[in-house]
Amino acid sequence: MLHQRGVFHQEAGLIDATFENAAVGMAHVSFQGRWLRVNEKLLDIVGYSREELLQITFQDITHPDDLDADLEQLDALIKGDIPAYTMEKRYFHKDGGLIWINLTVGLQRDEDGEPLFCISAIEDITERKANEERLRVLVDELNHRVKNTLATVQAIAHMSFRKDEPIADARAEFTSRLHALSGAHDLLTEEKWMGADIMSVVDRALRAFRLADETRFHVAGPRIRLSPRAALTLAMAVNELATNAVKYGALSVPDGSVQIAWGRFGKEGVDEIVFKWIESNGPEVSMPDGSGGFGSTLLERILPGDFQGEAELEYAPTGLRYTLTAIRPRSADI
Repeated sequence: MLHQRGVFHQEAGLIDATFENAAVGMAHVSFQGRWLRVNEKLLDIVGYSREELLQITFQDITHPDDLDADLEQLDALIKGDIPAYTMEKRYFHKDGGLIWINLTVGLQRDEDGEPLFCISAIEDITERKANEERLRVLVDELNHRVKNTLATVQAIAHMSFRKDEPIADARAEFTSRLHALSGAHDLLTEEKWMGADIMSVVDRALRAFRLADETRFHVAGPRIRLSPRAALTLAMAVNELATNAVKYGALSVPDGSVQIAWGRFGKEGVDEIVFKWIESNGPEVSMPDGSGGFGSTLLERILPGDFQGEAELEYAPTGLRYTLTAIRPRSADI
């Protein structure tokens, strides 16, 4: 008998140690919801002291939107309809913040099988839920970007393959534009689609053209952060300007050069952002006949629209000049 009692006390001690040292929150809870016994892990999760928590109920710290489902499951458990239940729900931390938990509840019964109290295991899953939400937002954003990219490619194709242009030239233009779009996408991916600095956008868009002669480009300007949409459109615009310069403008002759510059000019609580493309020592240029194609539409309508600004194309005797101007509140990004 003494040996049996010793074994009983030893097992009871192990059970107590398991309860107190569990890696998840553990609690004994009355059928009315009052905390009867809690371990240190649960106190860490909810932020209450032991004395504070034992004076309240689980209903007091459960988010109202999750309470009915919890009480419904608890009622079924007490009636014997289910042996246990598991659910995800939210607790209010003592500091007022929300905690997501994974709750598993079973029953402790007496020797006659009558229920005595609930045994709850509480796992903090707040970080996991936050990761799930970030993933959901990322997937939604990815779907949005894919749709926008497909629409952009469709527009490029529609305006590149025109009836009045030889198919070989159209194919070359289309490929060049896709490369510009792809390069901008690569840059934004490196930046985790949080935007990009204007210098990085211009450098990436000019990379292929600079391979022929680095000295023909003069690029300067301060750091200005662009939104993903503005970065994509500017990259394609710079590609259009450079392609046009190679075919018809300053880069089509040995002594021609291009100056690309931008600046931020403050005045009365707003910033005036100015971007300039200036060709020098090139052949004389003139305004093209007709309504123009993708390039002129991009430069005169799409890019100013994305920058919420205005654009001017000047066919000067010394070469093409393009100026983009956007007025922004001083605290806003483009």
